[in-house]
Amino acid sequence: MTRPLLDELDRRLIGALHLAPRATWDDIGAILSADAGTLKRRYDRLHEARMVRVIGQADWGMHSTAMPVHVFLDITGETPLAVLDRLRDLPHLQLLAQISGDYPLYAVVHAPSDTATSEAIDRMFSVPGVRRVKALPALSTLRRGITWDPQFLTETERAGLLELTGTRVEGTATATPPAKPLSEAERTVVAQLLQDSRASAASIGRAAGLATSTAHRVVRRVLDEQWVKPRLEIVSDWLGFQTPFVLRLRIAPGETPDVMRRIDRLPQTRLAAHVASDMSVLATGLVTDRSALALFIDNELARIPGILGVSVDVMLAEPRRYWLDRDLTSGLGTFHAPTLL
Repeated sequence: MTRPLLDELDRRLIGALHLAPRATWDDIGAILSADAGTLKRRYDRLHEARMVRVIGQADWGMHSTAMPVHVFLDITGETPLAVLDRLRDLPHLQLLAQISGDYPLYAVVHAPSDTATSEAIDRMFSVPGVRRVKALPALSTLRRGITWDPQFLTETERAGLLELTGTRVEGTATATPPAKPLSEAERTVVAQLLQDSRASAASIGRAAGLATSTAHRVVRRVLDEQWVKPRLEIVSDWLGFQTPFVLRLRIAPGETPDVMRRIDRLPQTRLAAHVASDMSVLATGLVTDRSALALFIDNELARIPGILGVSVDVMLAEPRRYWLDRDLTSGLGTFHAPTLL
């Protein structure tokens, strides 16, 4: 597949969709001073090239009663990419990556329950080439990738887009189910929005066999309750962000909450999790290149008090991120949406 060539308007459009992934073309056009029809054609071109896709981020309680587990795998007798390819078929894998460092593979398991989590990790031991598995259960997660921003917009444009959606503060993620079971219509709409969060209520109604008025009401409820949050996914390398990274941080006693809040405010980070490990905070992020990563560590991370030690791994390959397969040649692939409870 030919990588699409991007101009300034393409980048500003992508920046806008990061902040307001479900906003109408008219609303985005008014803020970017661009024609709505032109923006739609630009998006359709990027979507057809498999560079961008607006999916739904399900609230954890919709698909799990457990917290994620961050897993580092050591291998023997095989290449990392060969073992990585075998791991693809295992269940409940939200992320898969080859990384630098002592453990060449990194995965995130988010199963429906603690029992299913244990079974999923046990199956990793049976994969040929896997020698050792180090599992770091998340105790709390302060940030997820929905809030990462490529910084393509002016402050005025950012403010205008955030007015459309409200400031998206992720806060601490929890695996708390809805107060009452979802209706069949609500479950159907959730499933549709997970696959395409830019789909109109009318198109969702047609696909789900719902009356248009019912579809509008249910879509609004699902989004207002934040059972699903629209989320833009991109092939970040094609945009010039070629260095995803993983940090494991040793934190002074009592300083973990403040350190995580400070990490959350850094534009380079995608996630900050308190994990059960000797390195108590795990963070992931995305920057343009390794020089930018060095500056981030020396200039941004070094200013945060309470950090006693830092372990840095570069993601060398990331064939799955947030349940979505991706390839630097063919772009975005299969979306393995988690199964609703």
